[in-house]
Amino acid sequence: MAALAGGVCVVTAAGADGTPAGFTSTAVMSLSRTPQLLAIGVKQGSRTLPLLQGGGRFALNILAAAGESVSRRFADPTADRFGDLEWTAGDGGIPLLLAQSTYTVLCRVRQEVTAGDHLLLIADIEEIVPGRGGDSALVHHARTYHGVGA
Repeated sequence: MAALAGGVCVVTAAGADGTPAGFTSTAVMSLSRTPQLLAIGVKQGSRTLPLLQGGGRFALNILAAAGESVSRRFADPTADRFGDLEWTAGDGGIPLLLAQSTYTVLCRVRQEVTAGDHLLLIADIEEIVPGRGGDSALVHHARTYHGVGA
């Protein structure tokens, strides 16, 4: 699957105590226009998964081309993901990575489908917020990051 280029996103959520959590994902797809739905794949055992299950809310931060370091940080299980990173607490404390993203999509999980060692989470799109990261996007192809677009 390394031959399949994918847009790079960071999924973020907040715990009941406001603690931010998140992970890098290329397993994201637009699913339906009416109603507006998207789907993300989340590995069983992810520390963020319990925050998403049962109708949890999350932000899908679509990384701008300059976001490689952010992608790597959220992919590293030992990294301090939010430490010195610029982020904003959205509704419900959900971390929004507006400075690093082209857009941030606020979502609520509507359905969970078991798919091997992952869960496919189907979510309603509640709001789309323009980011400040610029118009070019970050993609991952052949195990390498690339910037595309404007």
